[in-house]
Amino acid sequence: MKGKFSTMALLLSFAVFFAFTGDVSAAVKKPKDSLAAKYPNEVVKIVKTDDINNDKKKESFILTESGNFYLINAKGHVVLINTGIVSDESFEPPTIQVFAVSKNEKHVAVTYSYFPSNTQLYVYRLQHGTLSKALQLMGDQGVYIDSKGKVHQYWKNHRIEGGWDLAEGIFTWNTKTNKYKGSGKYVRQS
Repeated sequence: MKGKFSTMALLLSFAVFFAFTGDVSAAVKKPKDSLAAKYPNEVVKIVKTDDINNDKKKESFILTESGNFYLINAKGHVVLINTGIVSDESFEPPTIQVFAVSKNEKHVAVTYSYFPSNTQLYVYRLQHGTLSKALQLMGDQGVYIDSKGKVHQYWKNHRIEGGWDLAEGIFTWNTKTNKYKGSGKYVRQS
């Protein structure tokens, strides 16, 4: 009886060990591997991983050489979010930035530059397991996100008589309306 109990306990221990090991390896799957499984022809350019909604589960954000922007959510699902995010060759490469807009929420910003000197910005927030666009704008003199999560848009405000002045618009996340509020001289894209 003692031998049968020891054998059954050993078999049960192995079953629990292998069941647990399988779950751990699935949870630790690298973002690049998840993307390659669904889109084998994509070449990864940038990967950022962070918990942007404070649920103790990390999401990953991938930008590919072809300009496709993907989310890999906490459940491991790969979701195409946007396309055409490719900087012109003579400009800075595209970027992905994760930044805090409140103590409980972070947003993801994707920027890229194109001729003549424009910087395009898309800001996303996580909702219902996917990313939704919260802000889109272009700054012909640049776009900058400061340490407080404010988005600064710089652009040329052309004068009627010729020349231009530097204009700045500042966008701040409003937690009550769940929208960015603009101040200063700004141009928002829909």
